[in-house]
Amino acid sequence: MRILSFIVFASILALPGFSKNELLFSGKDLQAFELRPGSWEIESDGSIVCRMEKTTDKKGVERLKGMGFLWTKREFGDFALSLEYKLSEGANSGIFYRTDKDDPVQGGFEIQLMDNEGYQKKASKALPPRKLNASFYDGLAPKGDYAKPVGQWNRAKLVCKGPRVSFFLNGQSAFSINLDDWKEAGKNPDGTKNKFKTALRDLP
Repeated sequence: MRILSFIVFASILALPGFSKNELLFSGKDLQAFELRPGSWEIESDGSIVCRMEKTTDKKGVERLKGMGFLWTKREFGDFALSLEYKLSEGANSGIFYRTDKDDPVQGGFEIQLMDNEGYQKKASKALPPRKLNASFYDGLAPKGDYAKPVGQWNRAKLVCKGPRVSFFLNGQSAFSINLDDWKEAGKNPDGTKNKFKTALRDLP
Protein backbone atom coordinates (compact mmCIF):
# COMPACT_ATOMS: atom_id res chain seq x y z
CA MET A 1 0.00 0.00 0.00
CA ARG A 2 1.38 3.41 -0.92
CA ILE A 3 1.97 5.83 1.90
CA LEU A 4 1.03 9.47 1.50
CA SER A 5 2.96 11.02 4.35
CA PHE A 6 4.48 10.54 7.77
CA ILE A 7 4.61 12.71 10.86
CA VAL A 8 7.25 11.73 13.39
CA PHE A 9 6.39 14.42 15.92
CA ALA A 10 4.36 17.58 16.12
CA SER A 11 4.42 20.33 18.70
CA ILE A 12 2.68 23.67 18.82
CA LEU A 13 3.64 26.82 20.67
CA ALA A 14 0.87 29.22 21.62
CA LEU A 15 1.58 32.91 21.07
CA PRO A 16 2.22 35.61 22.19
CA GLY A 17 5.54 35.12 23.91
CA PHE A 18 6.07 31.55 22.73
CA SER A 19 5.68 30.61 26.39
CA LYS A 20 3.54 27.47 26.25
CA ASN A 21 4.75 24.44 24.32
CA GLU A 22 2.11 21.76 23.66
CA LEU A 23 3.11 18.36 22.30
CA LEU A 24 0.48 17.28 19.79
CA PHE A 25 1.99 13.89 19.00
CA SER A 26 4.47 11.97 21.13
CA GLY A 27 4.62 8.81 19.05
CA LYS A 28 2.18 6.95 21.30
CA ASP A 29 -1.43 7.97 20.56
CA LEU A 30 -3.67 10.26 18.50
CA GLN A 31 -5.68 11.69 21.39
CA ALA A 32 -5.05 15.29 20.27
CA PHE A 33 -6.67 14.70 16.87
CA GLU A 34 -9.97 14.10 15.12
CA LEU A 35 -9.82 11.63 12.24
CA ARG A 36 -11.76 9.09 10.23
CA PRO A 37 -11.33 5.67 11.88
CA GLY A 38 -8.48 3.74 10.28
CA SER A 39 -7.29 6.64 8.14
CA TRP A 40 -4.15 7.40 10.15
CA GLU A 41 -2.14 4.83 12.09
CA ILE A 42 0.93 4.82 14.31
CA GLU A 43 3.82 2.72 13.02
CA SER A 44 6.28 0.77 15.18
CA ASP A 45 8.88 3.53 14.74
CA GLY A 46 6.50 6.09 16.30
CA SER A 47 5.49 7.84 13.08
CA ILE A 48 1.94 8.52 11.89
CA VAL A 49 1.01 7.12 8.49
CA CYS A 50 -1.87 8.21 6.28
CA ARG A 51 -3.46 5.13 4.72
CA MET A 52 -4.57 5.04 1.10
CA GLU A 53 -7.74 3.79 -0.57
CA LYS A 54 -8.79 3.23 -4.17
CA THR A 55 -11.25 5.74 -5.62
CA THR A 56 -12.72 6.35 -9.07
CA ASP A 57 -12.79 9.88 -10.51
CA LYS A 58 -15.48 11.44 -12.72
CA LYS A 59 -13.84 10.00 -15.83
CA GLY A 60 -13.92 6.49 -14.40
CA VAL A 61 -10.18 6.38 -13.75
CA GLU A 62 -9.16 4.46 -10.65
CA ARG A 63 -6.54 6.03 -8.41
CA LEU A 64 -5.21 5.98 -4.87
CA LYS A 65 -6.22 8.69 -2.43
CA GLY A 66 -5.47 9.48 1.20
CA MET A 67 -8.24 8.34 3.54
CA GLY A 68 -8.82 11.65 5.30
CA PHE A 69 -7.72 14.70 7.23
CA LEU A 70 -6.01 14.74 10.61
CA TRP A 71 -7.43 17.70 12.57
CA THR A 72 -6.39 18.97 15.99
CA LYS A 73 -9.25 18.84 18.47
CA ARG A 74 -8.15 22.12 19.97
CA GLU A 75 -8.36 25.37 18.02
CA PHE A 76 -5.38 27.75 17.97
CA GLY A 77 -5.18 31.46 17.16
CA ASP A 78 -1.59 32.68 16.93
CA PHE A 79 0.87 29.77 17.05
CA ALA A 80 4.11 28.20 15.88
CA LEU A 81 3.76 24.61 14.64
CA SER A 82 6.84 22.39 14.29
CA LEU A 83 6.76 18.94 12.70
CA GLU A 84 8.71 16.44 10.64
CA TYR A 85 7.34 14.63 7.60
CA LYS A 86 8.32 12.57 4.60
CA LEU A 87 6.49 11.78 1.38
CA SER A 88 6.13 8.80 -0.90
CA GLU A 89 6.73 9.09 -4.64
CA GLY A 90 4.08 11.24 -6.33
CA ALA A 91 2.49 12.28 -3.02
CA ASN A 92 0.23 15.32 -2.73
CA SER A 93 -0.60 16.40 0.81
CA GLY A 94 -0.64 19.57 2.88
CA ILE A 95 -0.87 21.40 6.18
CA PHE A 96 -4.26 23.09 6.60
CA TYR A 97 -4.46 25.88 9.18
CA ARG A 98 -6.94 28.52 10.31
CA THR A 99 -9.39 26.44 8.33
CA ASP A 100 -13.08 25.56 8.41
CA LYS A 101 -13.13 21.77 8.84
CA ASP A 102 -16.42 21.59 6.93
CA ASP A 103 -14.97 23.44 3.93
CA PRO A 104 -11.16 23.18 3.95
CA VAL A 105 -10.83 24.04 0.25
CA GLN A 106 -12.51 27.45 0.52
CA GLY A 107 -12.54 28.03 4.27
CA GLY A 108 -8.87 28.55 5.09
CA PHE A 109 -5.24 28.14 4.14
CA GLU A 110 -2.87 25.35 3.12
CA ILE A 111 0.85 24.75 2.92
CA GLN A 112 1.39 22.43 -0.05
CA LEU A 113 3.40 19.28 0.68
CA MET A 114 4.16 17.53 -2.60
CA ASP A 115 6.68 15.41 -4.44
CA ASN A 116 6.92 17.96 -7.24
CA GLU A 117 8.69 15.74 -9.75
CA GLY A 118 6.75 12.55 -9.09
CA TYR A 119 3.34 14.21 -9.00
CA GLN A 120 3.84 16.19 -12.19
CA LYS A 121 4.93 13.09 -14.09
CA LYS A 122 1.33 11.87 -13.88
CA ALA A 123 -0.34 15.31 -14.20
CA SER A 124 -1.93 16.41 -17.48
CA LYS A 125 -0.02 19.72 -17.36
CA ALA A 126 2.68 21.42 -15.33
CA LEU A 127 1.52 23.11 -12.15
CA PRO A 128 2.24 26.80 -11.50
CA PRO A 129 4.89 27.39 -8.79
CA ARG A 130 2.24 28.70 -6.37
CA LYS A 131 0.81 25.14 -6.23
CA LEU A 132 4.10 23.30 -5.70
CA ASN A 133 5.78 22.05 -2.53
CA ALA A 134 6.15 24.56 0.33
CA SER A 135 3.92 27.12 -1.39
CA PHE A 136 1.25 29.25 0.25
CA TYR A 137 -1.17 27.19 -1.80
CA ASP A 138 -2.53 29.01 -4.85
CA GLY A 139 -1.38 32.32 -3.37
CA LEU A 140 2.41 32.52 -3.51
CA ALA A 141 5.27 30.31 -4.70
CA PRO A 142 8.05 29.40 -2.24
CA LYS A 143 11.40 31.15 -2.51
CA GLY A 144 13.09 27.88 -3.45
CA ASP A 145 12.87 24.09 -3.51
CA TYR A 146 14.14 23.18 -0.05
CA ALA A 147 12.64 19.69 0.18
CA LYS A 148 14.75 16.60 0.69
CA PRO A 149 14.43 13.65 -1.72
CA VAL A 150 11.39 11.39 -1.52
CA GLY A 151 11.62 9.05 1.47
CA GLN A 152 13.77 11.38 3.59
CA TRP A 153 12.59 13.38 6.59
CA ASN A 154 11.87 17.09 6.27
CA ARG A 155 11.66 19.59 9.15
CA ALA A 156 8.87 22.15 8.85
CA LYS A 157 7.81 25.13 10.93
CA LEU A 158 4.69 27.26 10.42
CA VAL A 159 4.34 30.53 12.33
CA CYS A 160 1.04 32.46 12.38
CA LYS A 161 0.75 35.75 14.26
CA GLY A 162 -2.10 38.03 13.29
CA PRO A 163 -2.09 38.45 9.49
CA ARG A 164 1.59 37.44 9.25
CA VAL A 165 2.20 33.85 8.09
CA SER A 166 5.72 32.42 7.72
CA PHE A 167 6.82 28.94 6.67
CA PHE A 168 10.25 27.37 7.04
CA LEU A 169 11.40 24.11 5.47
CA ASN A 170 14.62 22.42 6.53
CA GLY A 171 15.86 25.64 8.08
CA GLN A 172 15.14 27.78 5.01
CA SER A 173 12.50 30.52 4.75
CA ALA A 174 10.02 29.35 2.09
CA PHE A 175 7.79 32.41 2.40
CA SER A 176 6.60 35.13 4.77
CA ILE A 177 3.38 36.94 3.88
CA ASN A 178 0.84 39.41 5.21
CA LEU A 179 -2.70 38.18 4.57
CA ASP A 180 -3.93 41.77 4.48
CA ASP A 181 -2.29 42.02 1.04
CA TRP A 182 -4.93 39.62 -0.38
CA LYS A 183 -7.68 42.21 -0.81
CA GLU A 184 -9.75 40.71 -3.64
CA ALA A 185 -11.61 37.41 -4.00
CA GLY A 186 -10.05 35.15 -6.62
CA LYS A 187 -6.96 37.32 -7.06
CA ASN A 188 -3.44 37.39 -5.65
CA PRO A 189 -1.45 40.61 -5.02
CA ASP A 190 0.65 39.92 -8.14
CA GLY A 191 -2.47 39.77 -10.31
CA THR A 192 -2.63 35.98 -10.76
CA LYS A 193 -5.90 34.19 -10.07
CA ASN A 194 -6.57 31.90 -7.12
CA LYS A 195 -9.33 29.49 -6.13
CA PHE A 196 -10.82 31.56 -3.31
CA LYS A 197 -14.32 33.01 -3.46
CA THR A 198 -13.49 35.31 -0.54
CA ALA A 199 -10.62 37.78 -0.17
CA LEU A 200 -8.08 35.99 2.03
CA ARG A 201 -7.79 38.89 4.45
CA ASP A 202 -11.53 38.46 5.18
CA LEU A 203 -11.32 34.78 6.12
CA PRO A 204 -11.58 34.08 9.89
